[in-house]
Formats: sequence, C-alpha cells, structure tokens
Amino acid sequence: MINPFGSRYSISVRLSFWYGVSSLILLTVFVVFLYATFDLSIHRDFEGRMNEAERLLMTAIVHEDDGLVLAESDSIQSVAYQTSGAYGTYVRLLSVDGDVTYRSPNFDGGETFHPFIPARASITTHIHEWDGTPVRSRYSPVRDRSGKMIGWLEITRLESTIHEELHRLEWILAVGIALCVLVAIVSGYGLAKRALLPVVSLTDVANQIHPTDLEQRLPSNFGVQDELTDLADAFNVMLDRLQSSFEREQRFRVDAAHAMFTPLSAMRSEIDVALHRSRDHAYYRSTLDAVRDRLLRLSDMLDKLLELSSAEGIKDLSLQTVDLSNLLVSRMERFEALAAERGVQLGSNIEGHVTASVQPSYIEVILDNLLTNAIKYTPREGSVELTMKTNESDVIIEVSDSGIGFSDEEREHLFDRFFRSREQSIQSKQGTGLGLPITKVLIELHGGHIRAFSSGPDGGSIFTVSLPVKNNLRPTVKIISPNS
Repeated sequence: MINPFGSRYSISVRLSFWYGVSSLILLTVFVVFLYATFDLSIHRDFEGRMNEAERLLMTAIVHEDDGLVLAESDSIQSVAYQTSGAYGTYVRLLSVDGDVTYRSPNFDGGETFHPFIPARASITTHIHEWDGTPVRSRYSPVRDRSGKMIGWLEITRLESTIHEELHRLEWILAVGIALCVLVAIVSGYGLAKRALLPVVSLTDVANQIHPTDLEQRLPSNFGVQDELTDLADAFNVMLDRLQSSFEREQRFRVDAAHAMFTPLSAMRSEIDVALHRSRDHAYYRSTLDAVRDRLLRLSDMLDKLLELSSAEGIKDLSLQTVDLSNLLVSRMERFEALAAERGVQLGSNIEGHVTASVQPSYIEVILDNLLTNAIKYTPREGSVELTMKTNESDVIIEVSDSGIGFSDEEREHLFDRFFRSREQSIQSKQGTGLGLPITKVLIELHGGHIRAFSSGPDGGSIFTVSLPVKNNLRPTVKIISPNS
C-alpha cells in the first residue's frame, strides 16, 4: 500500500494520520451496522403497528346491506384512524371488486388514491406515493363466519416518519464520524508527540556525543520500563564498549610508541657513540651485537603485536576434537630443557583422556605463554606445576609457581598490553608485556576466562584457566611427572 505521506513527514504526523484512517474505517463499519440495525428495527416496529391495527379493526367490521362498515367501539380507540398526518392510520373498507364502502374520518374528504386490489385473496403490502408522500398500504381479506370473502381491509400509514428518522440519523452519524475522526487525529498527534518525547531526548543527547567525548550517556529514566528504555540501555552498553575500545586503543598507541621508542633510542645512542670517533674492531662488534639484540627484541614485540591483532580480529574458531591430556603432556615435555637450564623443578598433575573441542594451536600458545612466564620469573630451586582437572561443564587448567608473585595493584593490570611490573627482578628479564593479553584473548575466544592469584611479592602465583567443554569424558586420575 502506498503511503500518501511518504517519508517527508514526521513520525507523529504519520502516526496520527494512520490513527485517523483506522478510526474512520472502524467507525464506518460500526455505523453501517448500527444504521442497518436501526433501519430494520424501525421497519419492524412500523409493521408491528400495522399488524396490531389490523387485528383490532377486524373485530369492528360490520357487514351491512350497503357493504362493509366500521362500527365505533372501545377496542379500536388505540388505532389513530381519526388522526391526520404522519402519525395517523388511514382505514378504508373495500368490496371484493375494490369499491370503497367505508373510509376513516382522517381522510377529511380530501384527495385519495386508487385502491390496489391484490390478485390473490391474501394479505398484501403495497408501497406507493400519496400526494407526493411515500406510504405503505396493507390489504387484508375480510371473510364472514362461513369463511367466504366479503371484502378488503385497507390500512395505510405514511412512511415519512421513518424516512425523517433515518435521514436525521444519517446526519447525526455522519457528523459523529467526522468529529470522532477529527478528535482521533488531534489526540493521536498529541499522544504520539508525548510518546516520542523520549526519542527526541535520546536524539539530542546522541547528537552531542563525539569520538573525543564519550562520557555522556543516553537518558533511560523515562518513568516507565518500556522498549525505549531497553533501547537506551542497549545504546549505553554499546557506548561503554566503544569508550573502553577508544581508551584501550589510545593507551595502546601510547604504550606501543613508548615500547618501541626505548630500544630505538638506545640503538641510535649506541650508533652515535660508535660513529663519534674511530673505534677498534672489538668495540664495533660489541655495538653491532647490542643493536642486533635490541632489534631482535623490537622484532619480537612487533610479532607479538601482530599476533595480538590477529587474535582480536578472529570471529569464529576452527574447532577440533582433541585429547587435551596428551596435548598438555606434549607441551610440558618441550619445557623440560628450559626448566633444567634455569634450575626450576617442573611437575604436573593432569587427568587422563580428557577430550574437548578446541583450537589446538591456540591452546598451545596459551600453555607456552603461561609456562614461559612461570619459569622465567621463578628463581633457582623453585618449582612450577601444571594441573588439569574437570568438573561437570569446564576444564580447569592451572599453572602455579613459587616465583616472584605480584601485588593486588599489579594484578589489576596483568592483562593490560605492555604492562610490566617496575620491580627490578622483572625489568631485568626480557619481555614485551604482550604474552598475557594474547593469552586472555585466546581463552575468551574459546568462551573461557583466566584469573590470577598471588599472596604478594615473592609469594608465587597461580594462573587458572577455565574452558567450557562440551562432551568431555569423565577421566581417570593420572599423575604425570615429566622430570621424573
């Protein structure tokens, strides 16, 4: 259906228009039904009055030598056969041949109409005009005691009252429809404007929100909990995510610039010193080794950044059903040499035959990052343990160590990009501050989460990974110790 208003008009105007059209259609249907019902009722009443008049008049008909006449009696006083005009009942008695033998006083000797004699001896209604006025005449056969037909009873009433009532009703209904539709449009427009006031408020606030100012939020307290409130809340949640994203990207740019500027500045300084005056071969070699080391660290940082960016851009995982127990044991074996080199005892407690749908390469990255950090920040003669257990819905992987630990304040930032503790024991270790953020993203891609616990500096740490696993098998407990 074509919208006559199109999209040039406001929602309030269009709503009020359609509200008015709907009201017009509903009122029209109702009025047509009402008019038809009233028309039928008033005609039935008209017929009922004629039937009653016929019944009473039949009792007062007398057959004389000159023909049928109407005798005066109390029983016919209710029949207005002496009243002229719209409310009168005009009565005539006719012979079998149609000759008038009696007519009621309300004819007043005026002009009459020619009788309509039915072809059959049965009650017949004839609608016609009398002196330009629509009338209805009923012809009923009159019989004697033996049942022989001796004439006709003609009862005539003017239908002008019916037509006047119907015409008056038509005007009343037409005016009523027009007024109701007008009131519907005006009230509909007012109600639509009032209902859309929250939308106007939302629009005003939304227009004030800019990328540089994401602190504002859409109003959601409209005094009632409805669809607009839900919409405002949904937009506010989206704005919270956008603000967090903008702030995270801003911090990322600052941290990335700082992290890259430091090794680049150091390299530039070393090269400037080497070029300041002639040096021996050994000095140049040591300078090149230092520059190479810093370039390797910078290259590693860029690789981690690309890895993080790639992980954050993943929408769907390519899951495979794998034996997590074997996967963890395999990764543990790869760290035996590193643990032995650092003088760290490496152990595990892994349930056997745990099957899960995961992305194996991402699980390997998660384990590598956690085990690398645990071994790196655990002093000699310390210990690192990998534990895996299951419950009804999750696989729990824990990497615990007896290393340097962290404070409550540091725990809040462990998974921030480029975050590294200012403790000398950590700053002295090579790192980019991107391993844990990458680990967190990959875990969340699997629908899981990671938590970190520590009793404080030098109190060791525990990183707990929970992965929701479907169709995991209930395994038997198996203790595995790669160092044994």
